[in-house]
Amino acid sequence: MIKLYNSALSPFAARVRMALYFKGIDWEDVSPPGGLKSEEYLSINPAGRIPVLEMESGYQLPESEVIMEYLEDAYPGPTLRPQDPELRARARVLARISDFHVAEHMRPLFGQLSAKDKDQAVIKASFANIDDGLRYLEAQLRPGPWAVGADISTADCALVPVLFFVEMLGGVYGVANIFGAHDKVSTYWAAAKAQPLSVKILDEIQKGLAEYMASQQ
Repeated sequence: MIKLYNSALSPFAARVRMALYFKGIDWEDVSPPGGLKSEEYLSINPAGRIPVLEMESGYQLPESEVIMEYLEDAYPGPTLRPQDPELRARARVLARISDFHVAEHMRPLFGQLSAKDKDQAVIKASFANIDDGLRYLEAQLRPGPWAVGADISTADCALVPVLFFVEMLGGVYGVANIFGAHDKVSTYWAAAKAQPLSVKILDEIQKGLAEYMASQQ
């Protein structure tokens, strides 16, 4: 059985879990031994990040985007790759925007959550960059309920967890109606998060978040 080094709070791990559930693949949920920066886990992934997928061969595959490609190659049905080449390309673009133009700009905001004296310039710049990323998404989304049309794709596995955290961080920092200037993103988020598979993933993230907050009390 394959193993996933996983955390409920990682949008990148959630992306892989969403694909595993969709495909009906049996897998073992594994926490990073000793934490992300432990010597043992760094021997698994020197970057100290999750997820890592351990194949039955024992090979440990890092990087969520590459894991998604592997799962599509190794377990082709049901597929998250659109059959139409243009839609497949659109799905890849949307996932890349999610990773590099939205999720990347959330990192400073997570860092500010525990800061005693919050750096308002960092917070303002991060939300401005996220807004630019949402504008980029707006230009690429198609009528749904999913990101490239009627069927779920790799794009949705990337977007659903990331948009959850965008919305959550907007609430934490008092950014009202964070998707409000982006009608297509708002419409997509409302439709996608109501889908049963999204509900399952978002419930896992919510539970992980509640457990983390309780541990900080």
